[in-house]
Amino acid sequence: MAITVQMIEDKNFSYKIKGYDPVEVDEFLDQICDEMIAMQDEINALQQKLRSQSTPVPGAFGSVPTPSFKPQAPQKSAVPEQSEKPAPVPAPAPAPAVQHDNSEAAKKLLASAQQVYDQMVSDARREAEEIVSSARDRAESAVGDLEQEKVRIQTEIDTLKASARDYRSRFLRLIEDQTHVINAEMELFKEDE
Repeated sequence: MAITVQMIEDKNFSYKIKGYDPVEVDEFLDQICDEMIAMQDEINALQQKLRSQSTPVPGAFGSVPTPSFKPQAPQKSAVPEQSEKPAPVPAPAPAPAVQHDNSEAAKKLLASAQQVYDQMVSDARREAEEIVSSARDRAESAVGDLEQEKVRIQTEIDTLKASARDYRSRFLRLIEDQTHVINAEMELFKEDE
């Protein structure tokens, strides 16, 4: 499927963490669209030029032109001559030089323009694939980093939970010990009464 300017303009990319700057990507894609439009305009102009040069033009490419002069009747002078000689007839104009067929050159130029266009599209696709591949690699790297961070945080949470359990059990033991001390002191006060 050929990529069109409209497809490039309508393309939306999803946002990922640590991805490319969307403004820069949009500006680059706009430049690609502008270049494609310019190349398409140039190709259309060259095709039009080729079509106009391939139609036969009267008087060109070897056809013999018709003379564009009219012989003038000799003017009679006021003084009659003894023997009037007819005026010399001018020589016919030489036929124009045969023009070279420019259609082959136009075809070569059009083929060259098409190659440049194809190369630009190929380069744009390759660069787009590199951008996507690089973005995918960065996203995978970011996901890997996030997974490691998740494991580290989970380890810290487990450590804090274990510390909290230990603290609670020591606190409960302390409360129990204090309860025994209070109960023992109360027993002492009971005996004094």
